[in-house]
Amino acid sequence: MQAGRELDVKVAEALGFRIYEDFPVCAIYTGDTPTSFRVFRPSVDWTSMGVLVEEAKKDEIYLDFAHTPNGCYCGFAGVFKDGKYQLDHNTPAVVGAPYAVSLAYLMAKGIAV
Repeated sequence: MQAGRELDVKVAEALGFRIYEDFPVCAIYTGDTPTSFRVFRPSVDWTSMGVLVEEAKKDEIYLDFAHTPNGCYCGFAGVFKDGKYQLDHNTPAVVGAPYAVSLAYLMAKGIAV
């Protein structure tokens, strides 16, 4: 799956966010009114990736990335349960750190992409 709206929606749903459907990019509700939303694009946007990293940490999923010599990025997810290391997930090299981190998060959640 490529970076973009479809992947962003999967990440948002995995985080438990409500999706604002009538928008060309992924947007999530942020309040109680139907028009209270913000753009959430963790697979392409560094700010949204930061939100993903912080939200994942609440579930003891720790996300990181590394550069590759060819200018790509690999994403990593370490999963802990009750403070004990359980599982590690690594992505193949992809273009863009936000994309790599989003893929690693979905892997850690057991969601196919």
